[in-house]
Order: sequence, then structure tokens, then C-alpha cells
Amino acid sequence: MNQNHRCARRFAAWSVCTIGLLGAAFFCWNESVWGNQPIVQPTSTSKTSIRGGEALSSVAAGTAMLRRPVAVVNTGDDQVVVANRRSGTLSVVDTNALQVIGEYRLGGHPTDLIAVGERLLVTEQDGRLTSVQMKAGSPVIQWSVAVPNEPATVRATDNGDWCSVCSTWAREVTFVNLQGSADQPPEIMATVSLPFSPRAQLILPDQNRLLVADAFGPRLAVIRLDDFQVESIREIPGNNIRGFVRSTDREMVYVTHELINEIAPPRSSEIIWGSMVSDAMRELSVATIVDPKANLMKSGRFIAVGNNTRGAGDPNALEMREDGRLVVTIGGLGQVGVVEPGGIGVTRIVAGRRPVAIAKISEDRFLVANEHSDSLTRLDFHFDAPEVNTEESVRSRDSDVSSEGTGASDAEPIRDAGPYSETEEVEYEAEYEYEETEEEQDDSSAYRSKSYRSSDDPAVEPVSSDVATKSYQIGPDVQAGEEQLFVIATSLSLGESPSLQASDRGELLFFDASLSRGGWYSCHSCHTDGHTSGSLADTLSDGGEGAPKRILSLRGVGETGPWAWVGDKSEIEGQVRQTLELTMQGRKMNDGDVADLVAFLESIPPAPAFRAPVTDLDRELVSKGRHLFESLDCVSCHSGSILTSDATYDVGLKDERGITEFNPPSLRGVGHLHSLFHDLRAAELSDVVGNFQHQLPQELSIEERAQLIRYLESL
Repeated sequence: MNQNHRCARRFAAWSVCTIGLLGAAFFCWNESVWGNQPIVQPTSTSKTSIRGGEALSSVAAGTAMLRRPVAVVNTGDDQVVVANRRSGTLSVVDTNALQVIGEYRLGGHPTDLIAVGERLLVTEQDGRLTSVQMKAGSPVIQWSVAVPNEPATVRATDNGDWCSVCSTWAREVTFVNLQGSADQPPEIMATVSLPFSPRAQLILPDQNRLLVADAFGPRLAVIRLDDFQVESIREIPGNNIRGFVRSTDREMVYVTHELINEIAPPRSSEIIWGSMVSDAMRELSVATIVDPKANLMKSGRFIAVGNNTRGAGDPNALEMREDGRLVVTIGGLGQVGVVEPGGIGVTRIVAGRRPVAIAKISEDRFLVANEHSDSLTRLDFHFDAPEVNTEESVRSRDSDVSSEGTGASDAEPIRDAGPYSETEEVEYEAEYEYEETEEEQDDSSAYRSKSYRSSDDPAVEPVSSDVATKSYQIGPDVQAGEEQLFVIATSLSLGESPSLQASDRGELLFFDASLSRGGWYSCHSCHTDGHTSGSLADTLSDGGEGAPKRILSLRGVGETGPWAWVGDKSEIEGQVRQTLELTMQGRKMNDGDVADLVAFLESIPPAPAFRAPVTDLDRELVSKGRHLFESLDCVSCHSGSILTSDATYDVGLKDERGITEFNPPSLRGVGHLHSLFHDLRAAELSDVVGNFQHQLPQELSIEERAQLIRYLESL
């Protein structure tokens, strides 16, 4: 990292601290996609396409399975279709009756779903784009075509001429022609390579541009649609960019993201005021987006979703009402936020576990997919105060951080005693205090309490199709004579659920922001989808504060011990407990919860090879690079199939606290990382080998450098 870039990061981090204390709104600057077992992915686009014509088989009513909905799309005629990642099924739901009217087996692991005319386009984790059409009430596959490694999102033009598919691990955007015969596989129009892993995307048809966001870090790319060339790559301060929506006047784009402050250690005050991690949206003008030389931060603003001492961990999907209110899912807390048009003030609505997708049915009706509770939440907005039978209110997860340990059972939805809050200017006086119970004081060595835990009894997971309803006032009280906006939230289970395994319960915890004080962040906030945001963070894991370090990837983490940069944790459980105590500081968990979280971490597969060789000449280059890797004794630190070791080494690097010995991170999937070493000083692999000549015993020729770098890319 060059000095200017480092200063810019530090300035942004300082600004976050200011935002957390003085009110972020005044500062103007889906989903996990893995299964529990690795899926062998193609390393490049296959030329093979599949013709369809066969109807999908239906799922018998009452079938118990984990569905994990990740996308929902409005298909008209008062129906939506839901793509279920885990079960590989499509659920058809009547939006008026709020009933599942059919479920069909697609196979694979869907990652996204859109409607294009009368057909549905589905991306699948194992590298496919599939077209499905409803015929006589049943879905029929029209065609399926291979796309690059792990497609995450798909978008299409309004007229349905073409679609774009973002493939995260392949770092490619594929443009597919949809104008051919409906029963013939389509042609690939173009494939655009990017220097980052793409996920969220937004077509700007009037600008003839496609906006694409980094799946993990802060990058945004603009692709020209006339020649499919990358026009610009710029950054915004933030990570976990998950949602895009365009304003009703088409002049602005709103982006959901989080922002990790590398200079804020996890003191209770830094966490509770949102200084360590901010949960936000950013407003960007379309004019600056399409101008390659413009500063993206100009003519925009920062909108706090989490504000004051109330976090909004993991904001993701985003939609906008015609009145200018933004509707955003708060994945880590099981809530939906309705942001006032001025950006100051958020009404929180209880949804299910990890809401990740929104379908706009009409101006006053939205449907939210809750991935980890296998449910939908329907939001009906209106201007008259309804009379509904509301359930008894219980405390929300983000209020549990200052409680004495009691909380909601897993069978109950989360409620919020105060749904509306505004960002205010507040004066910091003292650290946020957490009062321990006598039981915790007597057993301070055990990180546990009586508080709610997801693993108490998996059998009580909500499996009933009974509808739960609650009404909310949107925004503050209006002036006399004005109409008050309300919303009714109604929930629906997508079907019966089986008992959860340990890794399934751990997955719920990994994405649960109530594990942090105030609900500002989850494990996913830093370790995006089990990988890494690539940011620096001061987590105290090295024994003190003042030396922020690169957030490590958790892909394949169960095999890469010892853990932490200083390698002082011989058991992964010890690292998890330290993270919960020092970095998260939220609701406390018992031994069973920790074991569940460990089981989930151990189930995360390694990242796929960054760029596997595909030709004989390329394989020869990789082979020569491997020989160099071994002959230069790189294997003394990065050994075996895991490409790490269990010792710490002085490799000529020093952090701000004077630490010089580090445990070598695994090199599996190292090509997927942006910026390397503990402090991000190396921008890419070529810097490690070339500029820094990291631990090389001799000067390498240009040819040898290319061979060694190519080998590292193949890992």
C-alpha cells in the first residue's frame, strides 16, 4: 500500500469515529453461498449448453428440509417465486393469501433469481444460468448454459434483450444474449474480467453502463455496454457492498455497505457508538458514477442505518418507495429498516432470521425473504391505522447486549420496543458499561450466561404455516391534518424444517449481529461469506491495541491452525472464544453455542483455485513455478497441502507494537486476496515477489518471477 492510500484509509477511519460520536447522517463524503461440503467448480466457462423441455418435479406438502431462500421475484398475477439455496427448490407463493401454492425441485444451489418477461432466470452455484418458464402452472426448464465459477447475481435489461451474470470467484461478468429462440441455449455476447470479485450489480440503461460492486471490499466498476469495456474502477470507504437501488428521479444510486474502522479497537465505547463498525447506505450521484474522473464521494452523502447506540448489522437488500423512503433489510438483526426521505430517522420492522432479499410487489407492498428462518415477511404500507391482533412484544436482539441475560426463545420472532429512531448529535461522556450478573462474576473464565441461544432446542424452530402479524407506525408523529404512514408486517413459513445439525446452528450464529455489543456487526461483517473483507482491523487478537492487521479469510479455516496472526491459539475453539469476548462483546454464549460455531467454521471449504492452468503451456509454467517455490525454501513456512505451518517466524516485518514473529497464513486461494502481509503493504502478488522480494534468498529473473507468481495464482 502506498503512503497516500494509507493516509486516505486513516482519514476515512478517523471520520468514522467522528460519525459514531456526532451522528453519521451529517457526514457527506446473499448471503452465504456455500454448502457444508465443497462443490467442484469449473475454472472457466464450458461451451456445453443444455436444452430443456422437462417439467420440474414437485415437492410433496409437508416435506421437511432446510430451504434457505436467497432471492424472491414478482412474477405478476399476485404471485412471487422464491429461490431456495440449500434445498435447490423454487417456491411459488400467492402474495394475497400469503400461501405457498407449490414447490419444485430445480436441483443445484440457486444463488439469484429474476423475472424476464414470462421466464425466470436462475443462477446456480455450480456454474449454471438456467431459464425456467411456467407452463400450465408448473415450471419447465427451457435451457441451461454454463457460466464462470460461482455466479452470484443476474440482472437483465427492461426489454429482456440480454442479461449480465456476476461470477464471484472467477472475477468475471458474463453478458448473455436472450433474443434467440426460447427453447435454444443462448449465446455468450461477452465476458469481462475484473480485478476484484463481483457481486451486486445495477444496469443504468439511460447511461448505457453497468455498475458492479466488489463482493468483499470497497471497489466499484463501471462497464460500458456499447463495447463491454471497463471504463473505471474506483473505491468507496466501506466493505460488504450488498444492495443497489436507483432513486425515483433517476439521479442518485443508493448503496448498502459496512465500514470497518482500522484505528478503533474493540473498546466498549468504540463498539456501542458505531465507531468500530458502521452500518450504512451511501448516496452516489449518477453523474459522478459515469464520469471516470469524478470523485464518487462528491455530491453524495453517508446515511446511517445504525445510529446512536443501535447497530444495524449487515444491511443488504434495498428498495425505494415512490415517496423517497428506502426499505433496507438488516440481515444481522432480523429486521427491515424504513429510512425517512431525508436520510435521518429509521423505523425498524421485525422480519425473520437474516432477511436478504426484497421483491417490490407494488408501491405499498413488499415481500422479504428471510434466509435463516425459511420464511417470508410481507410489508403492507397504508395511511390508516389498522386494527390487528399483534403478538406480545419481546425484546429485540440488539437490546439484549445491555440486559441481564434473558432473551427471546428461538421459536419467537424478534421484537423491538422502540421501532423508530433518529440520528442525533450526541456528546460522548463515558464508556458504555455492561453490568455482569453474579453468576457471570463467579465464573468469569467461562463466556456463558442464561441468555437466549440458537442451539437450545432445534425442534422448536418455527415450522408452522400460521401467519403472524404486527403493525408499525412509520416515522415520527406527523403534523395535524397530515396522514400518518403505517405498515403491517405478516410472516409466512415456506415449509416444514428438520432438526438442525451443529454446523447449521453455527451458521445462524455466524451471521447474527447480536453477538456484538449493540448489534453493529456479525462474524460475516468482517469475514464476508466466510472469506474476508480484506480490511484492516484492530481486534486485540495479538495481545494489545494499536496494531491493526489484515482480516484473514476463513475459507478452509478448520485445517489452518494455529490461529491468529501471532499463532498463539492451538485450538480453533480458543480463537472463537477470544473473538467473542474481546472483539464482539455482545450477548454471551455457552459451550454448546461455541461448539456449534466451531462446527460451522470447520465446514467452510477452502476457496477454489484462483486461476488453475488450462493449457499444456500454462501447466508447464505452473510446474516451473512450483519447482522454484520448493528450491527457494518457501516450503519451510508454507508447507504441505495446506501451505502453512504451526510455527511463528521473523520474516523481516514488524507491526506498530513491535511484534516481529508471525504465523504464516495459508496460501490456498491467495490469488483471491487484495493487498497482502499483515498490514496490506503489498498490493498484489507481484509486489510480494518483485518489490519486496519476500524472504527470497536470491534475485530472480523476470522469467522466474513470472513462473513463481503463476504458481501462486494456481493455488
